[in-house]
Amino acid sequence: MTPKTFIGFAAVTAAIIVAAGFSIAERYTTDVFVLTDQPMFEDLTAKVNDITEFSVQDNEKTVVIRRKGDDWVLPERSDFPASNETVRKFLVKLAELRVRERKTADPKLHARLQVEDLKGKKDLSKRLVVKDKDGKLLVDTLIGRQNFDIAGTVDAGRYVRKMGDPQSWLTAGTFDMPDAINKWVKPEFMNVNAKRIETVTVRQPDGTELTVERIDTKGTKFRARDMPAGRKLEYQIDVDNMSDGVDRIELEDVRKPGKIKFPDGKTIKTTLRTYDGLIVEVELFATEGDEEFWARFKARVAESAKDRQKIEAEAAKINATVTQWDYQIPAFKYRYMTRKMEDVLDQPKKADK
Repeated sequence: MTPKTFIGFAAVTAAIIVAAGFSIAERYTTDVFVLTDQPMFEDLTAKVNDITEFSVQDNEKTVVIRRKGDDWVLPERSDFPASNETVRKFLVKLAELRVRERKTADPKLHARLQVEDLKGKKDLSKRLVVKDKDGKLLVDTLIGRQNFDIAGTVDAGRYVRKMGDPQSWLTAGTFDMPDAINKWVKPEFMNVNAKRIETVTVRQPDGTELTVERIDTKGTKFRARDMPAGRKLEYQIDVDNMSDGVDRIELEDVRKPGKIKFPDGKTIKTTLRTYDGLIVEVELFATEGDEEFWARFKARVAESAKDRQKIEAEAAKINATVTQWDYQIPAFKYRYMTRKMEDVLDQPKKADK
Protein backbone atom coordinates (compact mmCIF):
# COMPACT_ATOMS: atom_id res chain seq x y z
CA MET A 1 0.00 0.00 0.00
CA THR A 2 1.51 3.38 -1.03
CA PRO A 3 1.69 6.26 1.51
CA LYS A 4 -0.83 8.19 -0.61
CA THR A 5 -3.26 5.27 -0.64
CA PHE A 6 -2.81 4.75 3.09
CA ILE A 7 -3.55 8.42 3.85
CA GLY A 8 -6.72 8.23 1.74
CA PHE A 9 -7.85 5.03 3.46
CA ALA A 10 -7.18 6.56 6.87
CA ALA A 11 -9.21 9.63 5.99
CA VAL A 12 -12.21 7.54 4.94
CA THR A 13 -11.92 5.44 8.10
CA ALA A 14 -11.78 8.57 10.24
CA ALA A 15 -14.87 9.96 8.53
CA ILE A 16 -16.78 6.75 9.21
CA ILE A 17 -15.77 6.80 12.86
CA VAL A 18 -16.80 10.44 13.24
CA ALA A 19 -20.15 9.74 11.54
CA ALA A 20 -20.73 6.76 13.80
CA GLY A 21 -19.88 8.89 16.79
CA PHE A 22 -22.43 11.51 15.80
CA SER A 23 -25.01 8.77 15.23
CA ILE A 24 -24.43 7.33 18.70
CA ALA A 25 -24.41 10.77 20.25
CA GLU A 26 -27.66 11.63 18.51
CA ARG A 27 -29.31 8.47 19.81
CA TYR A 28 -28.07 8.79 23.35
CA THR A 29 -28.54 12.50 23.98
CA THR A 30 -29.82 14.05 27.19
CA ASP A 31 -33.31 13.32 25.90
CA VAL A 32 -32.80 9.68 26.91
CA PHE A 33 -33.99 8.92 30.41
CA VAL A 34 -32.27 6.31 32.50
CA LEU A 35 -35.04 3.98 33.58
CA THR A 36 -36.25 4.90 37.04
CA ASP A 37 -39.57 4.60 38.79
CA GLN A 38 -40.92 7.61 36.90
CA PRO A 39 -44.36 6.46 35.68
CA MET A 40 -45.93 7.62 32.45
CA PHE A 41 -49.18 8.21 34.32
CA GLU A 42 -48.47 9.55 37.79
CA ASP A 43 -50.35 8.08 40.74
CA LEU A 44 -52.31 5.68 38.53
CA THR A 45 -51.04 2.68 40.51
CA ALA A 46 -52.67 4.03 43.65
CA LYS A 47 -55.91 4.70 41.77
CA VAL A 48 -56.27 1.42 39.84
CA ASN A 49 -58.96 0.17 42.22
CA ASP A 50 -60.92 3.40 41.68
CA ILE A 51 -61.20 2.88 37.92
CA THR A 52 -64.75 2.12 36.87
CA GLU A 53 -64.68 2.71 33.11
CA PHE A 54 -62.30 2.92 30.21
CA SER A 55 -62.58 2.98 26.44
CA VAL A 56 -60.34 2.12 23.52
CA GLN A 57 -60.96 3.96 20.25
CA ASP A 58 -59.38 3.22 16.89
CA ASN A 59 -60.13 4.53 13.41
CA GLU A 60 -63.31 2.43 13.13
CA LYS A 61 -64.88 1.87 16.53
CA THR A 62 -64.85 2.48 20.26
CA VAL A 63 -64.91 -0.35 22.79
CA VAL A 64 -66.19 0.62 26.26
CA ILE A 65 -65.48 -1.51 29.35
CA ARG A 66 -67.30 -0.70 32.62
CA ARG A 67 -67.20 -2.07 36.14
CA LYS A 68 -70.42 -3.67 37.36
CA GLY A 69 -70.17 -4.81 40.94
CA ASP A 70 -67.11 -7.02 41.15
CA ASP A 71 -67.10 -7.72 37.42
CA TRP A 72 -66.44 -5.90 34.15
CA VAL A 73 -68.92 -5.72 31.27
CA LEU A 74 -69.34 -4.24 27.81
CA PRO A 75 -72.24 -1.79 28.23
CA GLU A 76 -72.66 -1.26 24.49
CA ARG A 77 -73.04 -5.04 24.12
CA SER A 78 -75.91 -5.31 26.62
CA ASP A 79 -73.45 -5.88 29.50
CA PHE A 80 -71.83 -8.92 27.92
CA PRO A 81 -69.23 -10.04 30.46
CA ALA A 82 -65.64 -9.00 29.88
CA SER A 83 -62.77 -11.12 31.12
CA ASN A 84 -61.92 -9.87 34.60
CA GLU A 85 -58.42 -11.30 34.26
CA THR A 86 -57.81 -9.53 30.94
CA VAL A 87 -59.02 -6.20 32.34
CA ARG A 88 -56.96 -6.57 35.50
CA LYS A 89 -53.76 -7.29 33.59
CA PHE A 90 -54.43 -4.41 31.21
CA LEU A 91 -54.88 -1.84 33.95
CA VAL A 92 -51.89 -3.08 35.95
CA LYS A 93 -49.63 -2.97 32.89
CA LEU A 94 -50.90 0.52 32.06
CA ALA A 95 -50.01 1.74 35.54
CA GLU A 96 -46.57 0.12 35.24
CA LEU A 97 -45.58 1.99 32.05
CA ARG A 98 -42.35 3.94 32.66
CA VAL A 99 -40.91 6.85 30.75
CA ARG A 100 -37.96 5.76 28.66
CA GLU A 101 -37.17 8.42 26.09
CA ARG A 102 -38.46 11.78 24.89
CA LYS A 103 -39.50 11.60 21.24
CA THR A 104 -40.83 14.08 18.71
CA ALA A 105 -43.12 17.02 19.51
CA ASP A 106 -43.65 17.76 15.83
CA PRO A 107 -47.25 16.94 14.83
CA LYS A 108 -46.04 16.18 11.31
CA LEU A 109 -44.03 13.25 12.67
CA HIS A 110 -46.63 11.79 15.05
CA ALA A 111 -47.98 9.41 12.39
CA ARG A 112 -44.59 7.67 12.21
CA LEU A 113 -45.02 6.63 15.83
CA GLN A 114 -48.79 6.06 15.39
CA VAL A 115 -49.65 8.68 18.00
CA GLU A 116 -51.41 11.06 15.59
CA ASP A 117 -54.82 12.54 16.43
CA LEU A 118 -57.63 10.21 15.35
CA LYS A 119 -59.30 12.03 12.50
CA GLY A 120 -59.70 9.55 9.65
CA LYS A 121 -59.69 5.90 8.61
CA LYS A 122 -55.98 5.98 7.79
CA ASP A 123 -54.94 7.00 11.31
CA LEU A 124 -53.40 4.07 13.23
CA SER A 125 -53.25 5.45 16.75
CA LYS A 126 -55.52 4.23 19.53
CA ARG A 127 -57.06 6.58 22.06
CA LEU A 128 -57.35 5.31 25.61
CA VAL A 129 -59.63 7.09 28.08
CA VAL A 130 -59.76 5.97 31.73
CA LYS A 131 -62.19 7.32 34.35
CA ASP A 132 -62.72 6.78 38.06
CA LYS A 133 -65.96 6.18 39.98
CA ASP A 134 -66.72 9.91 40.04
CA GLY A 135 -66.24 10.27 36.30
CA LYS A 136 -62.90 12.02 36.76
CA LEU A 137 -60.51 11.62 33.85
CA LEU A 138 -57.43 9.66 34.95
CA VAL A 139 -55.93 8.95 31.53
CA ASP A 140 -56.59 10.40 28.10
CA THR A 141 -53.80 9.37 25.81
CA LEU A 142 -52.88 8.11 22.37
CA ILE A 143 -51.18 4.73 22.33
CA GLY A 144 -48.85 4.13 19.39
CA ARG A 145 -46.87 1.29 17.95
CA GLN A 146 -44.38 -0.90 19.75
CA ASN A 147 -40.62 -0.47 19.53
CA PHE A 148 -38.44 -3.55 19.97
CA ASP A 149 -35.10 -1.85 19.28
CA ILE A 150 -34.15 -0.84 22.80
CA ALA A 151 -35.90 -3.26 25.09
CA GLY A 152 -36.16 -6.57 23.25
CA THR A 153 -39.23 -8.67 22.62
CA VAL A 154 -39.80 -9.46 26.29
CA ASP A 155 -40.05 -5.88 27.49
CA ALA A 156 -40.87 -3.95 24.32
CA GLY A 157 -41.32 -0.21 24.38
CA ARG A 158 -44.42 1.59 23.16
CA TYR A 159 -44.94 5.13 21.94
CA VAL A 160 -47.39 7.27 23.89
CA ARG A 161 -48.67 10.84 23.61
CA LYS A 162 -51.09 12.48 26.03
CA MET A 163 -54.08 14.15 24.42
CA GLY A 164 -53.57 17.86 23.89
CA ASP A 165 -49.80 17.64 24.37
CA PRO A 166 -47.60 17.56 21.25
CA GLN A 167 -44.78 15.82 23.14
CA SER A 168 -44.53 12.08 22.47
CA TRP A 169 -42.67 9.52 24.54
CA LEU A 170 -41.24 6.06 24.29
CA THR A 171 -42.30 4.06 27.32
CA ALA A 172 -40.96 0.78 28.69
CA GLY A 173 -43.15 -2.08 29.83
CA THR A 174 -45.02 -5.06 28.44
CA PHE A 175 -48.28 -3.42 27.39
CA ASP A 176 -50.73 -4.89 24.90
CA MET A 177 -53.48 -2.74 23.47
CA PRO A 178 -56.55 -4.90 22.67
CA ASP A 179 -58.77 -3.20 20.10
CA ALA A 180 -61.46 -5.80 19.32
CA ILE A 181 -64.43 -7.14 21.27
CA ASN A 182 -63.17 -10.73 21.28
CA LYS A 183 -59.90 -9.66 22.89
CA TRP A 184 -61.72 -8.33 25.97
CA VAL A 185 -63.91 -11.37 26.60
CA LYS A 186 -63.62 -15.13 26.83
CA PRO A 187 -64.20 -15.73 23.12
CA GLU A 188 -65.05 -19.45 23.08
CA PHE A 189 -68.78 -19.86 23.65
CA MET A 190 -69.43 -23.45 22.54
CA ASN A 191 -67.47 -26.63 21.98
CA VAL A 192 -69.02 -29.71 20.42
CA ASN A 193 -66.13 -31.93 19.38
CA ALA A 194 -66.00 -32.50 15.63
CA LYS A 195 -65.33 -36.20 16.23
CA ARG A 196 -68.86 -36.55 17.65
CA ILE A 197 -70.60 -35.17 14.58
CA GLU A 198 -72.47 -37.81 12.56
CA THR A 199 -74.33 -35.65 10.02
CA VAL A 200 -74.42 -32.03 8.91
CA THR A 201 -77.33 -30.66 6.87
CA VAL A 202 -77.20 -27.22 5.27
CA ARG A 203 -80.45 -25.77 3.90
CA GLN A 204 -80.05 -22.70 1.69
CA PRO A 205 -82.68 -19.92 1.49
CA ASP A 206 -83.80 -21.28 -1.92
CA GLY A 207 -84.55 -24.68 -0.37
CA THR A 208 -81.59 -26.59 -1.78
CA GLU A 209 -79.77 -28.85 0.69
CA LEU A 210 -76.43 -30.48 1.26
CA THR A 211 -76.15 -33.31 3.79
CA VAL A 212 -72.87 -34.95 4.66
CA GLU A 213 -72.60 -38.10 6.78
CA ARG A 214 -69.70 -39.71 8.56
CA ILE A 215 -68.26 -42.86 7.05
CA ASP A 216 -64.80 -42.91 8.63
CA THR A 217 -63.09 -44.92 5.93
CA LYS A 218 -59.35 -44.60 5.46
CA GLY A 219 -58.50 -41.03 4.47
CA THR A 220 -62.15 -39.95 4.41
CA LYS A 221 -64.40 -38.77 7.23
CA PHE A 222 -67.61 -37.81 5.41
CA ARG A 223 -69.46 -38.28 2.17
CA ALA A 224 -72.12 -36.13 0.55
CA ARG A 225 -75.57 -37.63 0.12
CA ASP A 226 -77.50 -37.46 -3.16
CA MET A 227 -74.63 -36.35 -5.33
CA PRO A 228 -75.58 -35.73 -8.98
CA ALA A 229 -74.77 -38.58 -11.34
CA GLY A 230 -71.40 -38.29 -12.98
CA ARG A 231 -70.08 -35.74 -10.47
CA LYS A 232 -67.55 -36.19 -7.69
CA LEU A 233 -66.08 -34.16 -4.84
CA GLU A 234 -63.44 -31.69 -5.87
CA TYR A 235 -61.73 -31.68 -2.47
CA GLN A 236 -62.55 -34.22 0.24
CA ILE A 237 -61.60 -31.73 2.96
CA ASP A 238 -64.49 -29.47 1.94
CA VAL A 239 -66.99 -31.97 3.35
CA ASP A 240 -64.76 -33.31 6.12
CA ASN A 241 -64.36 -29.92 7.79
CA MET A 242 -68.10 -29.27 7.87
CA SER A 243 -68.09 -31.16 11.19
CA ASP A 244 -65.80 -28.46 12.67
CA GLY A 245 -68.49 -25.75 12.71
CA VAL A 246 -69.17 -25.72 16.46
CA ASP A 247 -65.89 -27.27 17.59
CA ARG A 248 -64.29 -24.65 19.88
CA ILE A 249 -66.14 -21.85 18.13
CA GLU A 250 -65.21 -18.31 19.19
CA LEU A 251 -67.05 -15.02 18.81
CA GLU A 252 -65.77 -11.90 17.11
CA ASP A 253 -68.63 -9.72 18.30
CA VAL A 254 -71.93 -10.22 20.07
CA ARG A 255 -75.41 -8.68 20.31
CA LYS A 256 -78.60 -9.38 22.20
CA PRO A 257 -81.24 -11.21 20.12
CA GLY A 258 -83.26 -8.74 18.09
CA LYS A 259 -80.40 -6.28 17.61
CA ILE A 260 -79.26 -8.07 14.45
CA LYS A 261 -81.87 -8.81 11.77
CA PHE A 262 -81.53 -12.19 10.08
CA PRO A 263 -82.95 -11.59 6.55
CA ASP A 264 -85.40 -14.23 5.31
CA GLY A 265 -83.87 -14.36 1.85
CA LYS A 266 -80.30 -14.68 3.07
CA THR A 267 -80.49 -16.82 6.21
CA ILE A 268 -79.05 -20.32 5.95
CA LYS A 269 -80.22 -23.06 8.33
CA THR A 270 -77.75 -25.73 9.38
CA THR A 271 -78.25 -28.77 11.61
CA LEU A 272 -75.38 -30.70 13.19
CA ARG A 273 -76.19 -34.07 14.79
CA THR A 274 -73.87 -36.06 17.01
CA TYR A 275 -73.84 -39.85 17.12
CA ASP A 276 -75.02 -39.74 20.77
CA GLY A 277 -78.10 -37.61 20.17
CA LEU A 278 -77.19 -33.93 20.54
CA ILE A 279 -78.58 -31.64 17.84
CA VAL A 280 -77.29 -28.10 17.30
CA GLU A 281 -79.40 -25.88 15.06
CA VAL A 282 -77.80 -22.80 13.56
CA GLU A 283 -79.13 -19.87 11.54
CA LEU A 284 -76.50 -17.88 9.68
CA PHE A 285 -76.15 -14.99 7.24
CA ALA A 286 -73.41 -12.79 5.81
CA THR A 287 -73.70 -9.02 5.66
CA GLU A 288 -73.25 -7.08 2.44
CA GLY A 289 -69.86 -7.69 0.92
CA ASP A 290 -69.22 -10.59 3.30
CA GLU A 291 -67.83 -8.16 5.85
CA GLU A 292 -69.45 -9.85 8.85
CA PHE A 293 -70.85 -13.32 9.53
CA TRP A 294 -73.63 -13.67 12.09
CA ALA A 295 -75.14 -16.78 13.66
CA ARG A 296 -77.63 -17.82 16.32
CA PHE A 297 -77.69 -21.22 17.95
CA LYS A 298 -80.00 -23.62 19.74
CA ALA A 299 -79.39 -27.13 21.07
CA ARG A 300 -81.90 -29.94 21.53
CA VAL A 301 -82.00 -33.70 22.06
CA ALA A 302 -82.71 -36.26 19.36
CA GLU A 303 -85.49 -38.75 19.98
CA SER A 304 -82.98 -41.54 19.43
CA ALA A 305 -80.59 -40.36 22.16
CA LYS A 306 -79.56 -43.34 24.29
CA ASP A 307 -78.24 -41.55 27.37
CA ARG A 308 -81.03 -38.99 27.24
CA GLN A 309 -80.43 -37.49 30.67
CA LYS A 310 -76.79 -36.75 29.88
CA ILE A 311 -77.56 -35.16 26.51
CA GLU A 312 -80.43 -33.13 27.96
CA ALA A 313 -78.03 -31.70 30.54
CA GLU A 314 -75.53 -30.83 27.81
CA ALA A 315 -78.18 -29.16 25.63
CA ALA A 316 -79.46 -27.15 28.61
CA LYS A 317 -75.94 -25.96 29.42
CA ILE A 318 -75.35 -24.88 25.82
CA ASN A 319 -78.70 -23.09 25.59
CA ALA A 320 -78.13 -21.25 28.86
CA THR A 321 -75.39 -19.36 27.04
CA VAL A 322 -76.05 -19.34 23.30
CA THR A 323 -79.76 -18.50 23.29
CA GLN A 324 -78.98 -15.26 25.15
CA TRP A 325 -76.90 -13.84 22.31
CA ASP A 326 -76.39 -13.57 18.57
CA TYR A 327 -72.77 -14.04 17.58
CA GLN A 328 -70.50 -12.65 14.91
CA ILE A 329 -68.33 -15.64 14.03
CA PRO A 330 -65.08 -16.11 12.09
CA ALA A 331 -65.37 -16.41 8.31
CA PHE A 332 -63.94 -19.94 8.22
CA LYS A 333 -66.52 -21.24 10.71
CA TYR A 334 -69.28 -19.63 8.65
CA ARG A 335 -68.00 -21.36 5.51
CA TYR A 336 -67.87 -24.76 7.25
CA MET A 337 -71.55 -24.44 8.14
CA THR A 338 -72.92 -22.96 4.90
CA ARG A 339 -71.50 -25.01 2.05
CA LYS A 340 -73.68 -25.71 -1.02
CA MET A 341 -73.61 -28.89 -3.08
CA GLU A 342 -72.02 -26.96 -5.95
CA ASP A 343 -69.34 -25.67 -3.57
CA VAL A 344 -67.98 -29.17 -2.96
CA LEU A 345 -68.36 -30.77 -6.41
CA ASP A 346 -65.80 -30.70 -9.17
CA GLN A 347 -66.63 -28.62 -12.20
CA PRO A 348 -68.13 -30.66 -15.05
CA LYS A 349 -65.92 -30.93 -18.09
CA LYS A 350 -67.10 -29.07 -21.14
CA ALA A 351 -67.94 -31.24 -24.11
CA ASP A 352 -65.54 -31.05 -27.03
CA LYS A 353 -66.85 -29.09 -29.94
